[in-house]
Amino acid sequence: MKTDNVKNRTARAHIPHTISRAALFVFLLFPLLVFSCFPARYMGACLEGILLWATCVLPSTLPFLFLTGLFTRLGYVRRLSKNCAPLTGALFRLPGIGGYCLAMSFLSGYPVGAKTLADLAKTGMVSPSEANKMSVLCSSSGPLFILGSVGMGMFSDAKVGWILLASHFAAILLGGILLRAYGKTPAAGAPPAPTMRDENVLYECIHSSIVSVLCVGGFIAVFYTLATMLSDWHVLSPLSALLSAAGVPETQAAGFARGLVEMTGGCRALAASATPLAVAGCAFLITFGGACVLFQQTVYFRQAGVKLGFFLPVKLLQSCLAAALAFGAACLFL
Repeated sequence: MKTDNVKNRTARAHIPHTISRAALFVFLLFPLLVFSCFPARYMGACLEGILLWATCVLPSTLPFLFLTGLFTRLGYVRRLSKNCAPLTGALFRLPGIGGYCLAMSFLSGYPVGAKTLADLAKTGMVSPSEANKMSVLCSSSGPLFILGSVGMGMFSDAKVGWILLASHFAAILLGGILLRAYGKTPAAGAPPAPTMRDENVLYECIHSSIVSVLCVGGFIAVFYTLATMLSDWHVLSPLSALLSAAGVPETQAAGFARGLVEMTGGCRALAASATPLAVAGCAFLITFGGACVLFQQTVYFRQAGVKLGFFLPVKLLQSCLAAALAFGAACLFL
């Protein structure tokens, strides 16, 4: 009898696993079949994603990946952390190294902050508990993308760019402040010096940066193509219909739904109408990042020991805050 009970429990435990594997199989089979049947359409979409990466992401991301890698390997982070410690300790109850990661993320955007955090965790300069808290501060877009690509490039309005940038950064900081009581108070003093190996630092930094930025390009190309497929085949229509029923214009609802898969394409669709609601939708997408950006960051956050069950709800909260702030500012200034 006991043996039968054990077998029954084992069989029941395998049911969710089997269902999840079947769902994954269907999810992967769909784009494979669609791409095979309509190669011209989706090769063009993939090329658009690659061009988007080459023109908007590569020029701003590669130099920062290289420079942050040099800072980490040469030990300069330790000096900068001392200067940041009073501010980060007072605002976020984080060591000074948290301010360094925050600054790198704000300056360069996705996924440099996450990559910087992973590099520091590898050297032992950041503990797992600190990495959890720092992850919500190291997950931001950068001014070049928000002001240039979205504000001027998509909306053709510098004011929209500044509203998006201010609401995005404010939401990131507010999220960090709200988590001030989370975790332990950091120990006083500078972080331990990283362990240096006898290596060619320049080569290692260039190699690591190029591999990372190529991976980012791959993510953007794949998810841009996937978002196009989902839009073409109306897979996102239920979400769009739900948003439309809530009062969101149809075109904006479709653009927002697309942006949850690939953020840049969603922002471009929303920018067709420069209304406060469209600006708020862009603020949400830029802060949330969409599936494309989230998957990019997940690779690095796992290396740093960040718990995704902690990071994702906070990221969603920050996105809602950014949307609310952007909507209010757009109503006032546009």
